[in-house]
Amino acid sequence: MEKARELLSAGDRETGSVSGLEVRPHYAGHASSFYEGLALRGIKVDNIQRGSLTCTFTVPPRLTGGDGNLTPGAIANLVDAVGSAAMIADGQHSKVSVDMSISYVAAARLHDVLEITAKVLGHKAGYYGTYVLFKNKATGEIVAEGRHSLFVETAEEQMEKARELLSAGDRETGSVSGLEVRPHHAGHASSFYEGLALRGIRVDNIQRGSLTCTFTVPPRLTGGDGNLTPGAIANLVDEVGAAATIADGQHSKVSVDMSISYMAAARLHDELEITAKILGHKAGYSGTYVLLKNKATGEIVAEGRHSLFGNLLSKI
Repeated sequence: MEKARELLSAGDRETGSVSGLEVRPHYAGHASSFYEGLALRGIKVDNIQRGSLTCTFTVPPRLTGGDGNLTPGAIANLVDAVGSAAMIADGQHSKVSVDMSISYVAAARLHDVLEITAKVLGHKAGYYGTYVLFKNKATGEIVAEGRHSLFVETAEEQMEKARELLSAGDRETGSVSGLEVRPHHAGHASSFYEGLALRGIRVDNIQRGSLTCTFTVPPRLTGGDGNLTPGAIANLVDEVGAAATIADGQHSKVSVDMSISYMAAARLHDELEITAKILGHKAGYSGTYVLLKNKATGEIVAEGRHSLFGNLLSKI
């Protein structure tokens, strides 16, 4: 159980770039937020058509985890942003994320060049579905695939607005462009990205196979609307769910699938209660359930299911 607590203290252990960051509150509609710049800086739009687009993205040090690979949360950020851009290229204004489901197929290592393709699957009564595929550009290997549904407002065709959405990393000229993040060596304490995602989280209660945490929404994790981003929520589902498996006596290894339903906005400085529990284990797979609630109102913000593959510990 102490190892589970240690996993979630990554933000406290990462005493370099994250602790020195000064991110001011972002006001909705005022250009790009710090977090959007962090997630998207370096992405290149190669081709864009109505309802689809293709991008190139090289895995940077700032988005790698403790294993030295692109984190599940960083992939979720890209599913969110690139899927939204495909929808905008289809002539829509994105409004809010409703569901996101991602299958993680292979690792994307530091400096790997990824081809990211997004397309609109369809729409009905204000809801849009998108599909996003990640491939290693050199080998053709599939890294991940994601499905993202959003609630939208109709608008005229605006492919340039889709391109503009993905240029958030270039427009954010403050903290992100000045960041110096060195490559992280697997197993060497916490990475910059883990510190960014978890700094400030507090473990309130921990038992075998379950734990409860408190987390106050910080400026660094808010998006263009001023709320906690879908990708930041995915980071928490990933990390807190993994901590629950460790609290159950397992060594987590890799993410396999993550599915999240977004129910309500979490605003800047909202205090969240995050509860994670183990759903079960079978043949090396562990299933976890993570619930995020507004601590003051009791309103459900999001709920996620996360499956991981790892070696089960022997009971002998």
